[in-house]
Amino acid sequence: MAVPHPAPALSAVPQASREAAPAPTAPAIAAPAPAPAPAAPARETAPIGDAAYLRNPAPDYPAFAQDQGWEGRVVLRVHVLANGTPDSVDVRTSSGRRLLDNAAMAAVKRWTFVPAKRGDEAVDGWVNVPIDFKLG
Repeated sequence: MAVPHPAPALSAVPQASREAAPAPTAPAIAAPAPAPAPAAPARETAPIGDAAYLRNPAPDYPAFAQDQGWEGRVVLRVHVLANGTPDSVDVRTSSGRRLLDNAAMAAVKRWTFVPAKRGDEAVDGWVNVPIDFKLG
């Protein structure tokens, strides 16, 4: 985005006169025009990955993990592209069980997100996605 620059001030060019020139005086120096106030930065919003809102499928609860009685919370760090697809998914906080972490990652990689916004423009962004595995 181009930043507007003020136009340089034009100085008056003296015209020849038939009258006697007055005694020389110090040239008047015009004060520089104030710089325009910087535009307020466009408001940026984070990506949204609410599973219910976007109808993203919940992760499969691995049968072995259920048989073992494993429960836990995985927090994933997701880089969401401007088109709403996840670019990278990493474990930010592990459940303590790799099987649950991997199941959460596999599901979120297939999700669709509402991308981050800068003003009205969709941009890449990061979001943390908590996934809970609880036996009923």
